[in-house]
Amino acid sequence: MTFKISFSFTSILFIAFAFSLQAGDPVKFDFSSGELPESWTKPKGDWKAVDGVLHGDEIEADEHAAVLSIPAKHKDSEISFRVRTSGVHMFALSYNHPKGHLFRVAMSKGTVRVGMDKDKKDPASKAETLQSEKLASKSDEWVTVSCKVTGDKVEVKCGEVTLNGTHPGLSKPKTGFRFVVKGKGLQIDDIAYTTSG
Repeated sequence: MTFKISFSFTSILFIAFAFSLQAGDPVKFDFSSGELPESWTKPKGDWKAVDGVLHGDEIEADEHAAVLSIPAKHKDSEISFRVRTSGVHMFALSYNHPKGHLFRVAMSKGTVRVGMDKDKKDPASKAETLQSEKLASKSDEWVTVSCKVTGDKVEVKCGEVTLNGTHPGLSKPKTGFRFVVKGKGLQIDDIAYTTSG
């Protein structure tokens, strides 16, 4: 009897430990150090941490929106951050799969949209809006944004607005998180995310 109880308790501990490894504690960034992680890539635009805040600006000579990539391979995830888009034409939280663009959450002209991206390698593919809503907040106000992906479902919260979508493509493996901005003056702070799969 003692052996069985011990085995059961050990099994419970193992399961709890395995779950903690999969779920993990949130990875957090507040930019108080004034530095960006070395693993983050900045293929386009000007990105820097100033006064504890991440700043992103499009560079005209790039002829492309500014892009910052955070590597974090996963299938399911949840990310949250605060953002201020004063002076910005468009801001997006974008996701790629290993072979190209997948989907994004975009804020532009007082609207937030979650939608699937066009697959440039598939001529029959088209961009698809899953849901869009008007934003009550102004561009010079800090807004808390979160995006949770579970299987083929996504839930986005942007200030007081909640958007939901379902699409089989959402269950594809993802390479991480990308911030995309057109214009100058983007500010982001208090990034936190968890990943699994």
